[in-house]
Amino acid sequence: MEIVIIDDEPKIRNGLKHLLERQEGWTVAGAFENAVDALGYLSHHCADVIITDIKMPELNGLEMLARLRERDMDADVIIVSGYSDFRFAQQAIELGVLRYMVKPTNPRELLQILRSVEEKKRGTVKKPAPAVHNLLVKKAVDYIESHYSEKLSLKEIAEKLYVTPNYLSDLFKRHTGKNISVYITDVRLEKAKEYLTIPECNVASISERVGIGNSRYFSNIFKKKYGMTPSEYRNRSVEFET
Repeated sequence: MEIVIIDDEPKIRNGLKHLLERQEGWTVAGAFENAVDALGYLSHHCADVIITDIKMPELNGLEMLARLRERDMDADVIIVSGYSDFRFAQQAIELGVLRYMVKPTNPRELLQILRSVEEKKRGTVKKPAPAVHNLLVKKAVDYIESHYSEKLSLKEIAEKLYVTPNYLSDLFKRHTGKNISVYITDVRLEKAKEYLTIPECNVASISERVGIGNSRYFSNIFKKKYGMTPSEYRNRSVEFET
């Protein structure tokens, strides 16, 4: 199992390196004092596990991780930080961090976590990557699916994921082939089709339920996508059922 360590404190960096290299089957492929050098290394090399601090000069650990996730690096990440700030922990969770540990680190706990990772990797059969395989994009998709009935914007979703709107927009388009606004509309229209099978829901109320306040606009974009108005779709669904 190949491990990369990033920490600007020499004592901690060297201590971790010494601890992990004593374990059979584990290799410390790199020990870096800053995230910039680590990012350069990881651009050309793979790692099974990344152990990183957060607060470092030039580029912090979470910013580095966001860039690695953009490149679809699926290494397990363990944060070892001197800060127990909830904001850092929340952002780490959003970026798919395996564990957030606060210094001073318990060596026994760290080794136990790493052994669990090793066992998981040994027992995992590689599967084809899903169509939406970038973690941040997956988070954006999940957020849209859960909040489609509300007012949604690229800026709001980007803020929830701690990235810039431009970054999220480019990433989303690259991995889904759609602009995020188009994707939101598609989700809303698919949900509307489900509501149209319920006789008690009129078109105006369905428009509101799926986050499109203007029912005329809703009918227009529905017809543009499906070739029929919401009412025509409902009538056709009823005909099929009977």
